[in-house]
Amino acid sequence: MIRLLLCAIFLQALTAVGAVYGPICQWHQDPCSSMAVHWIESSVAAQERPFIVTYRKTGGAEWLNSKVEARPFGPTKHRVYSTDLSGLDPDSRYNFKISQGDRLIGSWFFKTAPKLFKEGMSFVTGGDMFHTREMLDGMNLRAGTENPLFALLGGDLAYANGVDGDRWLEWVESWSKCAITLEGCMIPMIPVIGNHEVKGAAYRPNDAPPRSEAPFFYSLFSGMKEGSKFTIDFGKYLTVVALDSGHTENIKPQTPWLRRILHERKAFPFKFMCYHRPAWGTGVKNDAVEIQRAWCPLFEEFGVDAVFENDHHTYKRTYPLRAGKRDNENGVVYLGDGAWGTRTRAIGPDIEKQRPFLAKAASTNHLIKVILKDSKIRYEAITAAGVRFDVAEKAPRSKGEQ
Repeated sequence: MIRLLLCAIFLQALTAVGAVYGPICQWHQDPCSSMAVHWIESSVAAQERPFIVTYRKTGGAEWLNSKVEARPFGPTKHRVYSTDLSGLDPDSRYNFKISQGDRLIGSWFFKTAPKLFKEGMSFVTGGDMFHTREMLDGMNLRAGTENPLFALLGGDLAYANGVDGDRWLEWVESWSKCAITLEGCMIPMIPVIGNHEVKGAAYRPNDAPPRSEAPFFYSLFSGMKEGSKFTIDFGKYLTVVALDSGHTENIKPQTPWLRRILHERKAFPFKFMCYHRPAWGTGVKNDAVEIQRAWCPLFEEFGVDAVFENDHHTYKRTYPLRAGKRDNENGVVYLGDGAWGTRTRAIGPDIEKQRPFLAKAASTNHLIKVILKDSKIRYEAITAAGVRFDVAEKAPRSKGEQ
């Protein structure tokens, strides 16, 4: 009887503590001076055992406390916990700790973005991430090995289809454990929505479902109260614009917002777009003609350097395109197409002849590393094993004050 009682007490204590998944770091405000940190706890009892976050700039600075907020994780009994660290110094390494009562959950590091452009800075991008945990872990490890400033993740992150919260727990756990830079820092992410974040997982460019149909995506990440179109500005040298390619918002109504955003950032030297469904793909699915009509003319008009597309489970790089035709001087490069950690789709050996806007296409899992230099942008398609199977360089389309 005593042994049974002790076992019951132990199980009750274990349930009260709960499993913690994460943390992950996200940029949704100024990446030079802020960092959002999220984690998921599998027990509602954490409200009686509140989380505590302390942080400091490395080098002996004073430890500071940060407010922690909680919210339900989709329709599950799990809860998301978040803290927004602000007032940080640019281009600086920070240490943060998460505790629950007297229990230390862990200690991690991250780095803020520089306020001014630094020659050779880089980021990684890709989407369609999680077919198997082995594939996900392998590419997340590669992301860390490439030592990027951040990761631009282009949708279909956990393949949960708006209903499977457990896949999100695994996805968060993998990123937290594997996506670590050579300096020991967590890679901040900029997450973009895809169709497999949404119930039904359909591409609906003109009758997209409401955001409530993507409960896990919108409850995990911050900065999306008005949907998943947003922009992240790095000083005045780099802007990253995310769009919703028909998953929780129709395509055409986003166009006025996109025009305004690009006009305001016309002087930025580096400009990149990211969304999920490709306008210019490899033919495994139909091209998103709605995007070709509504958004591509704005990319061309406002000097966008490259557009990162996903969804098709292949690799592609187009020639610089203007009005769908090759234009080496004034065109926009489109890269993708979402094969981070999914099974790839087969494409024909003569696909470049069938689709003459394609410079390179392959059925290969990859991430894309983008290296920024003052005179050129370098794009590298890299496998989990580190093989660079496609490399291209192009001068920035516009110059501005840095």
